Amino acid sequence: MRRFGTLVLALALANAACSSGDDAVPTTTTTLAGSQTTTTTTVTTTGGGTDEETTTTTASPGGIPAYDIVAGDSESDEYVVLVEPGTYTEQDIVNVMEDVVDEHAPVTAHLIDTEDASDLVLKDELTEAEQDLLDVHYLARIVDGTTLEFLGPYAELEPVYIGS
Repeated sequence: MRRFGTLVLALALANAACSSGDDAVPTTTTTLAGSQTTTTTTVTTTGGGTDEETTTTTASPGGIPAYDIVAGDSESDEYVVLVEPGTYTEQDIVNVMEDVVDEHAPVTAHLIDTEDASDLVLKDELTEAEQDLLDVHYLARIVDGTTLEFLGPYAELEPVYIGS
């Protein structure tokens, strides 16, 4: 998420440098609350008005981190869920996976934090390098539609029952 914030900042600064006013004043505010991040970038150009760009990368504290379904479907009852790379609390992971179960009712769901792992998580046989990558980026999975197992960097956490 920090990389995303840095990218937004770089784009805002490039926009400010290329604007027609010579007196552009870039202002960036980043608020960190636990694992939640909100980045707001404002570029004010004197004499020419205000350019304002706001990007929110996650929900408010206590909410659900942003995620995308990158593979799977309702026919297979299996999904691969991608979250932005970052440090997540146990509760963040539970919140994402509970939302996936509530919205899609999968039998199996895999939570990863890099697109490179999206194909690997469904692959039957992995090379040693592929397994090493997956070990770092495979955060959790839902099995039997109700049990959340923590994996990778969270493997020491106990499974959690979720679902209805």
